[in-house]
Amino acid sequence: MRLVLPAIAVMGMLSVLTGCDSGGGAAGSPSSQPAGTSSEQTSSSEAAGNGQCPVGDWAVDTISGKSGANVGGVPITAKSGSGFTLSLTEDNTWTLAGENAKVTLESSGLSVGATVNGEAGGDYAKSGETYTFRQQSASGQVTLDQAVAGVSSWSMDEVGPALAPDGQATLTCGDGTLEISSESVVLALTAVDGGDAPTSAPAEPTEQSGGGPVSINESGLTKSVDCAGQGVEISGSANKLTLTGTCTSVSVNGSRNEVTIADVGEIAVNGSFNTVTWSAGDPKTSNNGQGNTISKG
Repeated sequence: MRLVLPAIAVMGMLSVLTGCDSGGGAAGSPSSQPAGTSSEQTSSSEAAGNGQCPVGDWAVDTISGKSGANVGGVPITAKSGSGFTLSLTEDNTWTLAGENAKVTLESSGLSVGATVNGEAGGDYAKSGETYTFRQQSASGQVTLDQAVAGVSSWSMDEVGPALAPDGQATLTCGDGTLEISSESVVLALTAVDGGDAPTSAPAEPTEQSGGGPVSINESGLTKSVDCAGQGVEISGSANKLTLTGTCTSVSVNGSRNEVTIADVGEIAVNGSFNTVTWSAGDPKTSNNGQGNTISKG
């Protein structure tokens, strides 16, 4: 059920929380223009479309809200945030996810901190030198650091438009970086694995020469791979992989992978929001990312 908060009550409580007005102007109302009709687009020094950019998984470095969301009639924008991952797929869908992600929401220059556990998703399409983003679904909660009008949390469905790109957007791809300037928000992003965004069609999983590990660099696979007594390195994202035989080690560096392992000696998960399950062995495990689950199944 969506929360409906009286605008006056919300504004009053925000004022109490902050104790003062920072002097900022009133946040703009969410855009009512149809997607792709905005005339307030910033130009890009480098148009997106270099190879496969912007497809990939991106960590959100900074958030700068524009039109934002509307909660109970009150416009809300996001002015900072960390702990989010934005995934852009080849089939033109996007997912913004946060697990204990932190964000600062503002209204009329007044702010309140919040913790996000949830995700929003939708589709995007390229037209000429610009893209159009649309949010279609959301789930989860945004928990406020302090209650507003007696309410301690808002739904991700309400707050999502303040965090995710919406409407017409200009994308600028760099060396392992991406900036999205949309009608709702500007996001500065860094490739999750710390490297460049993919710029060419990824290769099939290959076994390295000299008995080296099997490398899986593709994304969106549903595949069974025989470890055959070797290690496996997974750098792609959104894969559903079943690893049979005995794996000396499994390293997961991408995001949103579901990996089922028959027998393994060592597991290292360095990406985000991965689920890794093993059946046999007593592996040494390390979890160096966020939102990962490693368990025996």
